[in-house]
Amino acid sequence: MKTCLVAPLFLLTLGSAASAQAPQPITPSAPNFGFSLPTTEGTLTYALSGTESFLTGQGESGLDHTTVLSGDLAYLSTSVNKPFSIVYSGGYLLTSTPGTPESTTFQNLALSQVITTKNWNFVIDDGVSYLPQSPTTGLSGIPGVGDIGVTPVTIGDQPSQSILTNYESRVGNGLNGGATRQINASTSVNASGSWQILRFLGNSGIDSSSESASVGTTHRIDARSTASATVNYAYTADQYLGANLPFTSEGISFQYTRQLSHFFNVTASAGPQRTYGSGVAAPLIPSRIYVVAGAGLNYTRGFTTASLGYSRATNSGSGVVYGALTDSVVLSASQQLSRNWQVAANASYARSSSLAKIAGIPTLTTGIYGGAQVSRKLSRSLFAYFSYTTITQSVDETAGTQNTFNGLNQVFAVGLTYSPGALHLGHF
Repeated sequence: MKTCLVAPLFLLTLGSAASAQAPQPITPSAPNFGFSLPTTEGTLTYALSGTESFLTGQGESGLDHTTVLSGDLAYLSTSVNKPFSIVYSGGYLLTSTPGTPESTTFQNLALSQVITTKNWNFVIDDGVSYLPQSPTTGLSGIPGVGDIGVTPVTIGDQPSQSILTNYESRVGNGLNGGATRQINASTSVNASGSWQILRFLGNSGIDSSSESASVGTTHRIDARSTASATVNYAYTADQYLGANLPFTSEGISFQYTRQLSHFFNVTASAGPQRTYGSGVAAPLIPSRIYVVAGAGLNYTRGFTTASLGYSRATNSGSGVVYGALTDSVVLSASQQLSRNWQVAANASYARSSSLAKIAGIPTLTTGIYGGAQVSRKLSRSLFAYFSYTTITQSVDETAGTQNTFNGLNQVFAVGLTYSPGALHLGHF
């Protein structure tokens, strides 16, 4: 895996089509140390960073370095009923890593528009990214650029890249729309749709597209505890350019959300999903019933945040296989130790089994990556940081490893970030 591993503006989204809901607007996060997403309406935040990172485990040189110049920007409009959000992350990389272009860029852009009336809530969002490689840690996904601890943006379904790859640049796009109708004080109905693509700029990856739709209802059980139960029906169709191997997934999920205390909330969902191939893909992906599920636990108290999530879902295969069933676990935590010090960490585990058994293509892939970062405030707007990232993945088919990362990489990085904090529109 090369040093320029990149992610969209969100952590890997491995949500199940069977548990799909109306896309949610970009949610303002709690204040962060340095750059953070807007916390109140009418604010703009940005940061500029310079990083020098060192990679072990790639090529024969033993130690390769990459210089990264990057920037992040986020804006939340002043409107209460029609809020608009935009988040951008991008940068320039100059690297000595063997087999990698000496210079390249990464670009990520997410937009969200919400319209709220007395009984209706409409959401449309779009996330597009140009990535040199698969996503990993932090807001930008590049190991060591100083954005571990920044709450990621989740804006609905995105192309899955849970199998880590180290080949050419790719473009991903996820367009999502949803509507919720409040029936009474406790009950609402919702519908959503999603279209997403993953396109590789060379001939190594498997280009894919996916369309999905879901309908469901939500009922608030207890106003005091803000618990809810949700029932969804979802339909997803996946197709591949240049290969007539389409497959379809449809199922029903049940979701339960509960606020355990002022600091904890938990969400769990599960349900049956039928997945089957069409046409020539029928014998390769026979009809089968899977149990798909998801769970999340979030903790926020003062300057401490932590989250733990689990997902079991089918997806398009990350450009490596023709469909996959993926189990994933994602953990993140951030703690501001004092006025001048902060620590943050995140980690991800993904185990993917291919749906279509084709010779030479991996049938089982297991990947783990994680990062930790220590930040020191030098002045009101300038921060120094040190980070460590480890990335490992194992692939069971030797013939399928030429375009799939297989091994262990470690990245050590130091850098500086300039971030003046939130700018309140109308007050600067």
